[in-house]
Amino acid sequence: MPETKKDTEELLQSASETATYLREYVRLQVDYLRLDLAERMAKVASVLAAFLAIGALLTFGFFIITIALALVLGEWWHSYALGFLAVAGLYLVLAALLAAFREPLLTNPLLNNLFKAFFQNTDEPEHYESQKHP
Repeated sequence: MPETKKDTEELLQSASETATYLREYVRLQVDYLRLDLAERMAKVASVLAAFLAIGALLTFGFFIITIALALVLGEWWHSYALGFLAVAGLYLVLAALLAAFREPLLTNPLLNNLFKAFFQNTDEPEHYESQKHP
């Protein structure tokens, strides 16, 4: 009987150690998942910030260019009002085209970049495709 008690104690101690290791493993996995999620969210935020920054700069540039275009057209037509009306008409045409083709021009590229940033495998290098050999 003493051996049974000894075996039982060893089994309980082993089970206790296993439970401790299991708790530590689960805690480490949760920490890893939190870090992985934070990294992925940071990538998504950086993609969005880049799109916003580039979009703001392009908008400002186009704004200045269209004012210059309106002034040039106004000089040619001897009426600044006609120059600005022509540029406004150009904007209306561009807005209609953008509304008609917004999926392939805006939505799809933005979603593709966001998905790529969020779901990219962090175990592989970021430029894995360019590192492949033919």
